[in-house]
Amino acid sequence: MTTSTEGPRGFFGELYLRSTRPFLSDTVSDAEASFLEARLREGEASGLVLDFGCGHGRHASRLAWRLPGRVVGIDFDPLSLAEARSSAPVTRGDFFRLPFRDDAFGAAYCWYNTLGTFADDAVPVALAELARCVRPGGWFMVHGTPPHAATWQPEASYDAVLPDGSRLVEQVRYEPHTHRDTLTRQLHLPDGRFMAASFFIRYYGVPEWEALLDAAGFSVRWVHGAVDGSALNEASVDQIVGAQKRG
Repeated sequence: MTTSTEGPRGFFGELYLRSTRPFLSDTVSDAEASFLEARLREGEASGLVLDFGCGHGRHASRLAWRLPGRVVGIDFDPLSLAEARSSAPVTRGDFFRLPFRDDAFGAAYCWYNTLGTFADDAVPVALAELARCVRPGGWFMVHGTPPHAATWQPEASYDAVLPDGSRLVEQVRYEPHTHRDTLTRQLHLPDGRFMAASFFIRYYGVPEWEALLDAAGFSVRWVHGAVDGSALNEASVDQIVGAQKRG
């Protein structure tokens, strides 16, 4: 059986879970969840917290017991949500028409370049919906790869066997004029199935986030280059932007 797809909706699902999760260690996920917990506890946010693009619940599952009753997840992939639902309240929905009332959340976060898989003109729509659902004074944290880190290896390939016996083959090319990695990923499963998808990841710099968030009604308050709270610099492989909703 062969499954071939284009765009992020074709990538997120079984292909994503099988090919990405082996590279997301518990150590990394724990550290990211601890960062989020600290920010959500230290007076920067109160009330419900939205995990925007929660996937299989990598962060929501860890935060659910640290912040009881506060974390809610949303995603469009039913396979990922079936797993996430075991540890936190989640819902399947459209990122551009969120199924929540105005001012429902005290904070929201979006991790792991999720917004970078949307077309450029779709990002302001998603941010406007997030702003509608976050109350004035509430917070939004967005994580991704800083553009400079994407330039370190303009072309890359990967071909190896994963722990479950699947063979993962991937080609990546960075396009400096669009600030995108274009990727083709293939997965050959031990049961004989074959899955493939082509997609992109767009990398936004801090000035771009400042402009996008400002247009949505948020003001950037801080920027970090790692979950240890260190400053963003030319050696950083992460970029975390924290913004507060005006009003």
